[in-house]
Amino acid sequence: MVQGNIRLAHLALLSMELSTIGSKLARAHAFAFYAIRGTFQWIWDDGLQDWKALLFISLAMFFAVFSGVTAVSIALQHRILLPDAKQSFMTIWGTVGMGLTAINYWTLVRRRRWSRFEREFRHVSKGKRLAFGTVVWASVILIVGVTEWMAQCVRNLPR
Repeated sequence: MVQGNIRLAHLALLSMELSTIGSKLARAHAFAFYAIRGTFQWIWDDGLQDWKALLFISLAMFFAVFSGVTAVSIALQHRILLPDAKQSFMTIWGTVGMGLTAINYWTLVRRRRWSRFEREFRHVSKGKRLAFGTVVWASVILIVGVTEWMAQCVRNLPR
């Protein structure tokens, strides 16, 4: 009986820790969207900044996933999920891209879910917001660059 209570307490603690981690990831995800959205709003406030930010964050996540697959392929010295045939490649990665876009839409854009953190983000000093926004944009550029470099490395691997 005591062991069962200890296990339940341990599971409850683990559940709270996972909830905290999930909350922090959701906040970071929303801030990246907020920073990208803010940039588009600053450049041209046409009312489409949510959709532009959705496009950019989905592309960044797509490139990050693709980079992860190429990293695994390089580590194993064998192509994984990187077929030579254009149709197979487009089917696999088109599905991944659409899935990531759907997830981002559901978690950020639909019912403006990103805005649940907006008040918290606005209370951060302007300097920190600028610094964090710069980190977000630099990360997007770095993700795309690393993906391109890793894809070049994978081209010569056996299938």
